[in-house]
Amino acid sequence: MEECKVCQRKTIDGLIKRFQPDDELKKQFVLKANAIIDEGDGNSPLLATQLQRLAKKSFNCEDIYSNEKQHANELLFSNYDYWKSNIGLGRDSFHRAVKMAVSGNIIDYGAHSVPDDILAHVKELHQREFAIDHSERLYTDISNAKSILYLGDNAGEIVFDRLLIETMNQSNVTFAVRGEAVINDVTMLDASQVKMEEVCTVIDNGFDAPSTILEACSSEFQKIFNEADLIISKGQGNFEGLMNNDQKNICFMLMAKCDLIARKLGVKKGDMVVKYLND
Repeated sequence: MEECKVCQRKTIDGLIKRFQPDDELKKQFVLKANAIIDEGDGNSPLLATQLQRLAKKSFNCEDIYSNEKQHANELLFSNYDYWKSNIGLGRDSFHRAVKMAVSGNIIDYGAHSVPDDILAHVKELHQREFAIDHSERLYTDISNAKSILYLGDNAGEIVFDRLLIETMNQSNVTFAVRGEAVINDVTMLDASQVKMEEVCTVIDNGFDAPSTILEACSSEFQKIFNEADLIISKGQGNFEGLMNNDQKNICFMLMAKCDLIARKLGVKKGDMVVKYLND
């Protein structure tokens, strides 16, 4: 898709601004990055994966957004008791926890959508309603599931993922992170920083895409994916990787961050969504 390529070219500009390489390195990086985009099929998760690999190699940096990730984790985790008190108790606590988890999806350096004041923006999003809300079905499915796989997305918002998992009160939940650092997506380090292991099992998916590209993931992850009673897919990146999957047990929780995905979902850019694609 040409729209995806336009977005990826913005990523090139952002990486150049971030690392400020000398003229020769800049020239070589831009040349190689544009070639990746021109030769690609417009598949956004794969393009992003290739560009991030190139950037890490070109600029000799294994975790490009490590500082931002740590800051977001620390900022939101330090307020954990506050967020938990906002969720409260009772039947409505689940809906509030879901909304909190989806609102955290704004923390995404890949989509150029990180606000300057993360806390204020997240609090504002908590007041919005979902454009599509299948959370009642999700609540029922969680209650009936014997095993749940939760696909993580970005650092920072992982704090709200943990809160939602706690609210589920389910004993068999597995939280999946990326196999290696990519943009500001969650890794085992991020999970450790917010003590995710205290509330569920944590695994990595064995691949470095800012998405879940199932055929590229480890056999261990694929087995857990295929055997899970319920899959909760967090964020637009995971949606892009799995939106053509025909399984009926996948609930997508995300904010639509571009017009292309908004059209796919039948919502507006910036809308928050909790949706099963296959009823």
